[in-house]
Amino acid sequence: MNAYIASKVKKVFGKEYKLASMERILGGAQKHTYHARCTNDFEFIIYQWGNGTTYLESYGENAVFCSSSAKLFQSNNDLMRTHGVLTPKLFYMDRTRSECDYDYAFVEYISGHDMDYIIEKEPHRLPKVLESLRVSINRLHRIKSEVPGQIDRMQTSDFDIVLFELEQLRQNSDYLKEYDNEYFDYYVQVETKATEYASKLKKRKEYTFIHSELGPNHVIVDKEDNAYLIDIEGAKFYDVEEELSFLDIRFDKMLETVESAVDEQRMYFYYLGHCLGNLQGAIELKRQGYYDMDDLNGMIEFFHKQVIEICKGEK
Repeated sequence: MNAYIASKVKKVFGKEYKLASMERILGGAQKHTYHARCTNDFEFIIYQWGNGTTYLESYGENAVFCSSSAKLFQSNNDLMRTHGVLTPKLFYMDRTRSECDYDYAFVEYISGHDMDYIIEKEPHRLPKVLESLRVSINRLHRIKSEVPGQIDRMQTSDFDIVLFELEQLRQNSDYLKEYDNEYFDYYVQVETKATEYASKLKKRKEYTFIHSELGPNHVIVDKEDNAYLIDIEGAKFYDVEEELSFLDIRFDKMLETVESAVDEQRMYFYYLGHCLGNLQGAIELKRQGYYDMDDLNGMIEFFHKQVIEICKGEK
């Protein structure tokens, strides 16, 4: 791969750009990421999509809502940057697979840390970082559509998000009852609650563009406290509460001043879905031998606690 990429680097950036190193960045479950350096000190990111680059094939190109796609990365990057959302610049994309068996992109390198690091190690920076993040989220959420979907796979007006989400929750519940059956009765109760809430929710006439996986690990903070959204492939037009309920979980309500209006019943419905969805994802990654078992075990412990509190009426 290095020899081919090195030749492409010169073609894209110029002859003076000689690839010096490519270092794999661990952390992603749906594509490979490399930090590339040139001999002239220029740095950039390489993303690679293809066979063997994802642990979660069910979220690939054939999914109703895909979160592992070079095409969607390109389209979403263009839409977000056009609307002033901070996300790293796309320098080059090759989806032809004419000279290799994968899609790849050269993307701007943001020198800094992810937001998990800021929260844990440099919390004094949070006010400025959170304000930057709020600005981008609000700009993202002002992008609207009359139908749900993703840029290259918009649904029809007949598509019912709530029924789709309920079916996903039931599938996750079935999976968890099989592979995490110590909590079998809890999953039955969560599924019952979700079915009850779904029956109260009506279809909307307008949908909001959301990131859909926006946790602190998907935010890179530069030295000036600007917050950049990354891992944007899964962005979609959807119920905004799907995003806001996830932000509440992942940011522990630090982003309450995001300007989107909220339907509290939808918030709770999506909260239930996030709990089972994150548990299913973590347990599946664990079964596949994901490299960071400590992270997965912490995630499983956290969402087990959420599920128990839901069933006790504490959530």
